[in-house]
Amino acid sequence: MVDVAPQLKRKREEAAAQKKAKKQRKDEAAAALESSRNGQPGTPATNSTPKTKNTSTFKKQSSVTPKTNGASKDATRETPVTALKVDKSQAQGNGSTNDEEQDAATATQTPSKAPNRLVAKLGNDEAHGTSQAAEKVERKKKEKKRKDKAKRDELVETEPSVPVTKSRKLARYITSAPQGGWFLPADPIFSTDEKYLLVADSNILRVYSTETSLLAHTLFEGDIGNVTAYSLSATSPHLVYVAYSVGQIIMWDWVTARQIGRWHVDAKVKNMAVIIKPESDEDFVYCHEADDGNSVCVRALRTKSQTSEKSERSQLKQLLKTNSVIHGIRVLLQGKYVIVATVDSITVGKRIKASRTALEEFEYLWREFKLSKHTTTFDVYLREQKETGNGKKGAQDQRDIIDIAVGDDTGVILLFEDILASIAAIESSQKGKKDRVDSADSLRPKRLHWHREAVGAVKWSLDGNYVISGGDETVLTIWQLATGLPQHLPHLSAAIENVVISPTGTSYALTLANNSVIILSTTELEARSNMIGIQSRRIDIDQLPRETKSGKIHLDIFEAVPTSVNPANPYEVVFAVPSSQPRHKNEGLRPEPYLQTFDLANERAKARQALTRNNATESNVGPDGSRIKEPKVTHIQISHDGEWLATVDEWIPPRSDTGYLNEGIPEFNEQERVNRREVYLKIWRRDKNTGQWKLETRIDAPHFFEDVCGNGRVFDLIADPANVGFATVGEDHVVRIWRPKTRSRDGVVVRGAQQEGLVTWSLDRTVEINDKLDITEGSQQSLPPRTSRLAFSADGSVLAVSISWDLEEDAGVTHLIDAHTATIRRSLTEIDVTALSGLGFVGQYLIVVADAITVWDMVSDRLAYSLAIQTSGIGRLERVPLVRLATNETDRTFAVSLPQFEKNEKFSTNVKNASSRVCVYTPDRQKPIFKDTFFGISLALVSRRSESGYVVLDSRSYIKTITPTAGPLQLPSPPPETTLVNYSATKEQDEDEEMTTDRPLAKFVVEEDLTQDMEYDEHVFNLQDLQNVLHDGTVPPPPQGLFTNILALIGGKQQKVHA
Repeated sequence: MVDVAPQLKRKREEAAAQKKAKKQRKDEAAAALESSRNGQPGTPATNSTPKTKNTSTFKKQSSVTPKTNGASKDATRETPVTALKVDKSQAQGNGSTNDEEQDAATATQTPSKAPNRLVAKLGNDEAHGTSQAAEKVERKKKEKKRKDKAKRDELVETEPSVPVTKSRKLARYITSAPQGGWFLPADPIFSTDEKYLLVADSNILRVYSTETSLLAHTLFEGDIGNVTAYSLSATSPHLVYVAYSVGQIIMWDWVTARQIGRWHVDAKVKNMAVIIKPESDEDFVYCHEADDGNSVCVRALRTKSQTSEKSERSQLKQLLKTNSVIHGIRVLLQGKYVIVATVDSITVGKRIKASRTALEEFEYLWREFKLSKHTTTFDVYLREQKETGNGKKGAQDQRDIIDIAVGDDTGVILLFEDILASIAAIESSQKGKKDRVDSADSLRPKRLHWHREAVGAVKWSLDGNYVISGGDETVLTIWQLATGLPQHLPHLSAAIENVVISPTGTSYALTLANNSVIILSTTELEARSNMIGIQSRRIDIDQLPRETKSGKIHLDIFEAVPTSVNPANPYEVVFAVPSSQPRHKNEGLRPEPYLQTFDLANERAKARQALTRNNATESNVGPDGSRIKEPKVTHIQISHDGEWLATVDEWIPPRSDTGYLNEGIPEFNEQERVNRREVYLKIWRRDKNTGQWKLETRIDAPHFFEDVCGNGRVFDLIADPANVGFATVGEDHVVRIWRPKTRSRDGVVVRGAQQEGLVTWSLDRTVEINDKLDITEGSQQSLPPRTSRLAFSADGSVLAVSISWDLEEDAGVTHLIDAHTATIRRSLTEIDVTALSGLGFVGQYLIVVADAITVWDMVSDRLAYSLAIQTSGIGRLERVPLVRLATNETDRTFAVSLPQFEKNEKFSTNVKNASSRVCVYTPDRQKPIFKDTFFGISLALVSRRSESGYVVLDSRSYIKTITPTAGPLQLPSPPPETTLVNYSATKEQDEDEEMTTDRPLAKFVVEEDLTQDMEYDEHVFNLQDLQNVLHDGTVPPPPQGLFTNILALIGGKQQKVHA
């Protein structure tokens, strides 16, 4: 707890100084009154300042005054009373009163209290008349007041129309560094002692502890492009080479996270392999470069300490160039052999002059073998040469033996044993022939076939007796080569993409298609560590929209990811994720049946659990061999107290299962299939022991079509910000409010194992929405809605619903519903919601995002402002599911994310560049207070709810936070020596001053006692006030309430907490 003793001591000293100054002012006022009685002109207070000087001083200081947490230093003193009236009406309209507005009201009204008390005390003396000097002073005061009022009116006219933020400086927002991202499709690297694992995403190389699964440190180099490849140094295992997309290679000391060297190679390196230079302690780096075609090069990269006068820092030798896409390279025996795998071939290279060690003398003889299927993965094993009994190697063992395992897209693993001997046999048989056909089938490989789909990864064991493979079946398969029989480890959480054997062979590191890396023991096959990244929907480059002649683009992949922030912990973000996302498959929009919880503070995933049935627990293949699709979670919301979670999931039968409904009419068949969709509203409760969500209630078909016996979609789901409850709006033109109630049986509360009252959720309110505002205009509820959005006001008293009809001639409507009585109080037809994307409340303002960003003042029932939306490369209705809106009541702002699809001018391709422009607005000004452009499309934009700022989840699975910069904490300080003229004085203050014109002397006292416009007089208290708080004769409040009362007494706030 913060020590407040110095603050209290300073407050007491300030209070004493203020009381002394106040007493001095009273004495001066009494002396002025006495002099006026004697016919002498009154003398103004010595600490008063001429107003003509204050005018310029105020204007200058108001533009440069520092602000604390987004508010100006003089905010409380410069707030007009008229603004306070509007603020109070706004708060009453929302059913609550803002504490800041009450403070501003107290601060504004304070200056008039002490002078009025003094005037009342001197009123009897003024009745005897005033002197001529006093009348002259009064005339001067009136003239000066008239001029000041004219200047004040001129200044007020330039202020914003909304008085809430007249004196509030807008906070500056910043964007955090991105968190998350998908791991690269490259093998993770074990350290030599197996205590650490190196894994890279597109921006950062991460070092994880294999014992704790925690992130040890990261290797990040600013704006240098994406990481494309990495490999450990062969001479110094604590060093790692990292290649970047901008054509640079950096050597890092991954133990200390320090850079050792940097080289500009002017090429995009896709794969790397590092060897020791023969007869030296220098590294040679073999690179697969994919700039102009595909090539294999070897580079000598030297640091400054390794560079001599005769040697260069970087040397290059190109070894192979091909037009085929290279999957990977393997280098054996210090560069004696190089094996390259392309899409449809295996190429083996042997160095011609093995005794030559200079880089420029590296020459290879290549032999390529074509494959009948497309390769997906491969691995190479070098068998050790065995010695005879006399310690010498036989003639047969003096040659090198290399085995190659290749996996293809049909699920077959091809084993090429002793491929060098097979190549020699083929060359001898084809000697003298002109037409030589090199086919892999001529090598007579062994075939291992268990996988139903493409092989994702294959690796040799350290002893060469086993082959480990994995694929889309989520099964790790271990092949015993002596028998040809497989062993299986089933039911992994996702497809297997990479397999790595540890240096000692005691662990397997598996990269899964759900952006996680799991380490298994080779003996028990039990998980030892698990490194998890953000598993949200990933959109690859080949899934981006392309320019077509018709101009139509498919944007289903960019639908919003259901996301929510826990109000009890603003650093905890939950979102729906797919079960698996294999890179070699482009299936479009995948179902998202899982919930992942990500901790922004510690930058790590906290939990993952299933929200629907999934393929990990159910059979994932149908009778016809096709994969069964999982249900898709469409909405996620957390209650205001963080105790409840509401989800909506739906599942539509595949077309292959509804063939019996075929009547020859495609439209009818599709409608019948859609009517058989399954829709569930599920309410979950947080388990305090495990932190997981436990299902409490499942509501089948929350929006049901009774006329056709079909389940309607749920368009939107929101949480009540003030009470426990949720609201949904569906395809059936109905808004439903769901609330919990305690279970009871025969009047007795039903309790659980922990003696807690069991709760069930049920329908609380229902509001039917018609497509006609006038019931005489034909049939009701006939138009199908295109979409609909919901929004609660801050106090939960008003529920807004906007409906966009599937008819462009109808502009749609926005209804304001009394959430307590379920009645429509107002229907807004002034706002066009045809292209409705978002709806929200910020204080007294309703925010609607459709064709424009519209801000509607609910108190005055008029338009505040409207901003047109501009999105390049996408149509008006196509952008509806891609535009995001989020509102934040904590900082009274709202954020909008707009998609941008622009032509790629850099490369000659029809793939469009995708980006998002995010802007943060306040309801009282049209210009954004923050704007930035992010690479990729924003798939989710949510507020931090209990704190200021927003969270953005993009299509690359990166999370960024947009937060205001925190200003220094400013404690109450004594009033300045030079008092500024209050040009923000309000009409109510002017009326009070005009009422005192018949008392010139009192008016003189009020005008000259300018230092009393501070609120610090309210902070003065004595022991009697403290005694009243501690012993007021009632039941004492709880400790927290007592502490609040004491702080309120010290701070001067009029509030009290009772028992």
